[in-house]
Amino acid sequence: MAKSKVQFTLRLALSLGLTWGLSFSPLSAFAQKAADQVRIGLFDPVSSILLYDDSQPEIGFLSRAVFDPLICFDKKTGEFAPLLASSWKIVDDKTLEFDLRQDVKFHDGSPFSADDLVYTLNWLTAADTNFRFKENFDWFAGIEKLGDYKVRMSLKRPVGIAMIRLAISFAVLPAKLHQPLKEKAEFGRKTPIGTGPYKAEYVDANRGVSLIRNADYKQGNDCKSAARVSRIKALPIPDIQTQVAQMNTGGLDLLHVPSKDIVDFLGSNPAYAVTSSQAITFHYMAMDSINRSGNQALSNPKVRQALIQAIDRGLVAKTVVPGGEEVKPIDALCFKVQLGCAYSTKPPEFDREAARKLLSEAGFPNGFDTEITATPGSYDLGDALAGELRKINVRAKVDKVTFVAYRQKQRDGKLQLLVGQWTSGGVPDASSTVEFYFDRGARDYWRDPQIEKWADEASNISDEAKRKEIYGKIFDRANEARYILPISTKPDVFVHIKDLNVARGSLSVYGADASELSWK
Repeated sequence: MAKSKVQFTLRLALSLGLTWGLSFSPLSAFAQKAADQVRIGLFDPVSSILLYDDSQPEIGFLSRAVFDPLICFDKKTGEFAPLLASSWKIVDDKTLEFDLRQDVKFHDGSPFSADDLVYTLNWLTAADTNFRFKENFDWFAGIEKLGDYKVRMSLKRPVGIAMIRLAISFAVLPAKLHQPLKEKAEFGRKTPIGTGPYKAEYVDANRGVSLIRNADYKQGNDCKSAARVSRIKALPIPDIQTQVAQMNTGGLDLLHVPSKDIVDFLGSNPAYAVTSSQAITFHYMAMDSINRSGNQALSNPKVRQALIQAIDRGLVAKTVVPGGEEVKPIDALCFKVQLGCAYSTKPPEFDREAARKLLSEAGFPNGFDTEITATPGSYDLGDALAGELRKINVRAKVDKVTFVAYRQKQRDGKLQLLVGQWTSGGVPDASSTVEFYFDRGARDYWRDPQIEKWADEASNISDEAKRKEIYGKIFDRANEARYILPISTKPDVFVHIKDLNVARGSLSVYGADASELSWK
């Protein structure tokens, strides 16, 4: 074990009282089950539980518990399912009609109707409304109320992602409560009233968030279930060692663990269980193919292929990525569960001798110097990949940066090799990944005109078969041109008391859904 890992484990063990037996409180865990309450550690203080205010994973977890979208995307079937809408009809490629449930109530007891849906979409897309991902709704042209429980929605153009946005990125707000607010940001903090499976008891930056089960959740189904646990408390504890200590002394029941070292350490405690849930997040290594960063070697496709073939993706991933059997190499920049995901190629197989030969053919028989920029959550992976590249004499130093520093290097064109993780935009649709990598902006280190043409074409098509065909061409070209190496899945890993069940398979960026927590 590396010295730093030994030191970390010793520090963690000391903070927990050296042995599990001295500190863990099984009576406390039993008491939480008896009280039907789950306590979760959060890394950040919470100022709002509305996803429009803050899209980070922990807020998304809380927001999905309290608010409902219009429809639901069923991860089991890959189809859309009813939720606030009972049914819908595609009138034409720019017109959708929705019939709404007539028995849904907001948490304050007021009825949900078409007025709330019309208000929410008009507010989201109004010129004076600002939130980070407003462009997610740039396809929206207008909405017409056809009755108290029926609406017609107009799109600016044919677009395949409209339905998935209404299922994933959308939270319906109560018009009578939200509209009068001068400071809209107060809603997610002071009066977060939704229709979801949980009600917000309080939201406080210091105390955290308390959610209580919504007993009147009639719209629950196999796609989005009613709550199973009576109360969830989310407590802001920014330091992982403090979270671990709190759990070990009976103060927490579930941790979202970022590091393999911590997972392995906690997993040895017989009082805990480890649940790994693979959603739509993956690790990757992107390579500057157009010499924005000043490293000319990377402009050569043979060099990029050599770097790919020098990396034993399976071994590297299992060594440094937490998640056990859920950690697997992936062959393209999308998952089959995502709409529009298709590909017929995969990265070249690991072959170190072939990599050395390619380097020599490209004019680098003695290798070359490069820099890996590793983003948070991928530091250990950056180190591991640098070790793999050194075996073919590519001398890679690793710059472990914050997200702010990464964005600055990105804008400045200073990324030679980038090792990071991508959540697929939190959307089970291939379009978000294509937009992320090949947007012609600061993130695009390839500027491939063919991919740009295909991306524009796909973004203006609603026919799913045609979209899939085009996105398949894009992902195949990314593989064939050796632009980006998909390395492995990146499961979300939870350590929790044994009597708690964390359902696998959530497509959320957090990796779990509050309504699917239950007791064994």
